[in-house]
Amino acid sequence: MENYLDQIKNISLKSGKNKIAVIGKGDSIKDINLKQLDDFFIINLNDSEKIIPGDIAMFYRTELFDQIRENGFKAAKYLAPSFFKIPDNQHIEVKHLVSGQDSFEYTYEYFQDPEFFLEDFIILSAIKFSILHQQAVAGNVEVYFIGFDFHSAQVNPDDNQMYDLEYKNVILKTQESFFTSILESFTEVYPNIKLSHVGEKSYSALSAVGFNNLVTQLQSKFTDKKGVTNSEMYAALLHRAMTTNHVIIVAEFTNNHISDPKRIVKMIELAKEAGADIVKFQKRDVDAFYTDDELSKPYKSPFGKQLGDYRRGVELNEQMFALIDAECRKKEIPWFASALDWNSYNFLRQFDTPLIKLPSTISNHKNYLLNVGNDFKGDLVISTGFTDSSYEDFVLNSFAGNRTLFLLQCTSSYPTPPEACQIAVVRHYGQLRAKQYANMLPGYSSHDVGSLGCMLAVASGAKMIEKHVKLGDLDWIHFDGVAIDLYNNRFKDFVHDVRKAELMCGSENKVIHLQEHHKYVPNAKSN
Repeated sequence: MENYLDQIKNISLKSGKNKIAVIGKGDSIKDINLKQLDDFFIINLNDSEKIIPGDIAMFYRTELFDQIRENGFKAAKYLAPSFFKIPDNQHIEVKHLVSGQDSFEYTYEYFQDPEFFLEDFIILSAIKFSILHQQAVAGNVEVYFIGFDFHSAQVNPDDNQMYDLEYKNVILKTQESFFTSILESFTEVYPNIKLSHVGEKSYSALSAVGFNNLVTQLQSKFTDKKGVTNSEMYAALLHRAMTTNHVIIVAEFTNNHISDPKRIVKMIELAKEAGADIVKFQKRDVDAFYTDDELSKPYKSPFGKQLGDYRRGVELNEQMFALIDAECRKKEIPWFASALDWNSYNFLRQFDTPLIKLPSTISNHKNYLLNVGNDFKGDLVISTGFTDSSYEDFVLNSFAGNRTLFLLQCTSSYPTPPEACQIAVVRHYGQLRAKQYANMLPGYSSHDVGSLGCMLAVASGAKMIEKHVKLGDLDWIHFDGVAIDLYNNRFKDFVHDVRKAELMCGSENKVIHLQEHHKYVPNAKSN
């Protein structure tokens, strides 16, 4: 069974969200449009789930438990002491340790403590969770504190406390002083986490109106047709991969969409929810790519009895690619495609295609590859299945110029047995990058079963992982056996494994990690 720290980090890792909303119960929260928070990781403090249920709720006070139970345990998970009777699948048992609120220095000791426990001033626990969240998602994180007024005009009868109003406001004032001190110094210690108070205080980063406008702008950026483009989403993803240890995970749809618009929309939705960074399709001119003899070969599918029936049936047309582009922009995930012939390459150019793949299937068509490389000004993904080091030389000499080139180790075997994965080649590509080809990023196109090969590829330096996905079993589809199902969280589990490998690998810069501590510290006499 996972321990509580692993559970906490896995929740953050699976969410993949870089914006956190910490929810309090101050009157100012009434001015926030809570319907806009879909893209935020929501932390409930105490019983604020009654306002909006979150991804994580934290509480330790026994008088709050009845309120939360009566509300129906609406939060997804609860960080709470073990003696509370919370449903097991929602309960992550953590300790509450009584502590004073008079030591600012102690606060950073708490943030850096390798253990997680609930503080008396529970907003500190939300900040510590944010630190763990940032470590898990491995990117910049923004944390917004909503509904924290640090003042009460009346005692809330739901609180069920024997404290008068004056006493309550003294406590709140003390907590506010603590909180503002943290705001002043936090970024110096944790530069990848931005804490922002939402309200009308002198230290507030945003008013309620300003926060609502900010979230509206973020949403409209990805939904307005005149807003973000596929190129812009890809550029942001590439920047993240180039400046952090983030590995780009590609959900390769191959033909598993069967050119069904409803299926395409669902697959994009599930790939995004699972944590994929980008989705990939294929385009080929069926009648030009195959000979007549090949197209007339027997092949049983819902489209007919010949290979040509199958290939034409699953091929994506202009309307399907227009749907893909619109749906990916709506879901805020970029897309790209393999171009298997010149007609398909020209077809794809009508769309916003900042990235094109030249797959292993056409590695022997070097004239075509060179023509695409000379004509296309965007970035390339090239996989190396069924090739040797001479193809590597050809690719690097021909395409590793002023563009970004993803060079993916690949074995054209379906499924690929362990001894054929050749993952050490990924490390070799990384060494080539370090020596000469700065614009080349190593990667791994996986045809092996499960996630271990991809985790090892990450440890070998892969910056792109490509994995086939499907929507249920379709044994008449090519390569169905190597694809991971988007249903039943199987692809989500795969993404989690890759992100865990990414997290464990960390940065190449050797530093003293926050989790490190020495049991014995040498004294001055021993130096």
